[in-house]
Amino acid sequence: MLLALLSLAHAVTLEEAWAAADHGGVDTQLVEEQFKAASTLTGAAWSLVSPKFVLRGNYTLNDEELVFDSSALIPENLAGLMGETDPVVLQKKSFFDANASIVQPLFSGQALPLLRAAYGEVAAAKEELRGHRGALRLGVARAYWGVLLAREGVQIASEALTSAQKHRKLAEAAADVGLAAPTARLQAQIAESRAERELAAAVEGRVTAEQAFARLTSLPPDEAVQLPAARPLRWDNVEEAISEAGGARPALRAAHTRVGSASAQSLARTMAWLPDVNGRFTYVWTENVSAFNDRDEFWMIVVEGEWVLWDGGYRLAEQAKAAAQKRMAVLAETRATDEAEAELRTLWQQHTRAEKALGTVEHELALAKENLRLAEVAWESGALKFIELEDARLGEKAARLGVLQERMNAHLAALGLEVAVGLP
Repeated sequence: MLLALLSLAHAVTLEEAWAAADHGGVDTQLVEEQFKAASTLTGAAWSLVSPKFVLRGNYTLNDEELVFDSSALIPENLAGLMGETDPVVLQKKSFFDANASIVQPLFSGQALPLLRAAYGEVAAAKEELRGHRGALRLGVARAYWGVLLAREGVQIASEALTSAQKHRKLAEAAADVGLAAPTARLQAQIAESRAERELAAAVEGRVTAEQAFARLTSLPPDEAVQLPAARPLRWDNVEEAISEAGGARPALRAAHTRVGSASAQSLARTMAWLPDVNGRFTYVWTENVSAFNDRDEFWMIVVEGEWVLWDGGYRLAEQAKAAAQKRMAVLAETRATDEAEAELRTLWQQHTRAEKALGTVEHELALAKENLRLAEVAWESGALKFIELEDARLGEKAARLGVLQERMNAHLAALGLEVAVGLP
């Protein structure tokens, strides 16, 4: 008893399993990295309206130095009067120059719509991340219950094997003294063999369930788990759940956001027909100082515009593509709305059925236990056939599993409704 209490004290709760999956699960890390990649869209969009700082450098080697010798233009008879003049360098043979520019977009028809679209895509990706976490919670809960159910199955199968072994010994003893038919011995041996096979299958199922749970949570496969408490619903009817899902369900919010993003992208493709205007400040330094340029540095301010009136049909194709993507986003939102309503109605019905079935199967378990007790008493007194005792035992085992199964169904349906609605 003390060991059982210690084991229960250290058992992992469903909430702790969720926390372990959130922090250690590979699936969550993968989706979070995908969200980080999507978040870079805003940085790329801001580059369309942000200033750019550009450095350039050039080294030039000409085939020859260009000079201007004014003495060659003076007649010989006047050369003495003019005196000697030095040649003027117009271009050095080699020189280095550099410049630094700050370029600021002043007008771009596409910039602001694309920036809005980028923020919309990031918001949609954030909703998808939230939806993944909800789906992960539901998946962990299924794995958690799978471990509970599988371990209970092993326990029941082990008890069934112990019972079958006991009944086989009793049947053999009764047959040896002539109190039971010879077939009773064979029936008991067959029942024991079947119980051994069922136990082996139950152990295999437990190992499979534990490995699935460990993969999702990174917890040890043999970690003890607790039976979760009942999960009451916060809605009185399915219509209330559907109404709340309209503003909270991640898939619906993402679909709605993507409609706005697609509309902004369509507007951007239309605005691409307008000209682009940029302002530029440039500072220049050069070694190529000459007679025509006696300064090695200077600066300039330039306002430049570009208007591509025809680009071979590229913008027309992009407009058509963006319009199609906008219609696709609207259709996707409609489909997401229909899917949400269908899923919620299905889950609501599943929960209603599981709640009713749980009450029924708990009553069945009480009847099955009493039936098994009476059957064991009758068989030991010789008033019942062994096959009838075996039927009573199998009925009690099925009822025990049925109770746990329906508890699982009700709990998962309630959690599924919360996830489908979009509750945190």
